[in-house]
Amino acid sequence: MRTKPFAITYNAVPSKKREFARTFLMVDWGGVRDRLSGMIKIALLLTQFLFATSNAHNVNGEYVKACHLMDDDSLITKLSIKDSAWKFSHVAYEDDACTKAYLVYELQYKVKSADRELDMTMVQAAYTSLTDTVTESLNMINWCGFSDWKTNQPKTVSGQVCDEYKAPAEGEILYTSYQVKAQTPLNIFMGTASSGLDGTTPKTRYQLTERLPFLQK
Repeated sequence: MRTKPFAITYNAVPSKKREFARTFLMVDWGGVRDRLSGMIKIALLLTQFLFATSNAHNVNGEYVKACHLMDDDSLITKLSIKDSAWKFSHVAYEDDACTKAYLVYELQYKVKSADRELDMTMVQAAYTSLTDTVTESLNMINWCGFSDWKTNQPKTVSGQVCDEYKAPAEGEILYTSYQVKAQTPLNIFMGTASSGLDGTTPKTRYQLTERLPFLQK
């Protein structure tokens, strides 16, 4: 996923029709980008649970990380796993209760796993605008270099620069880890960047895990 914590920022747009445009910024799983405005910098510690080794479980299925706030933005993240195909869908909402979705950022990976280690090769990154208002705003600011956004139609942005964020390119590999908590429902804790471990090489593989788990549906 090259997602770590990510944020939604509000950027002014030169338009008499709109006071602002919603710009959805996905932070790279490869690490915190200092130059990305609105970036959340959170020190995440290993959770104190009794974890089972990941290869002891069949993790195929659908998972969700419940509605939560990140830098005052409301998000729900969905994870779909089918063998080596992993898909993360990050849904942004206008309200704290996560009832009014307006944008989706989707990342598809081909994953190689060994014990708790994951080598995640990027297949495709895409944004989908969910409202006409957001679509118009994205077109006005030429988001990711495109001015032909359409509502409810995904647009591939792999390798594209979206404001100050560069979406991961096809074939780019994230070296990370994960942990599985054997309970009902099954919990998956994904890896996250930490000091000196940015996930860009096997030697700098993520070792810490996120605080919030994905829960199997």
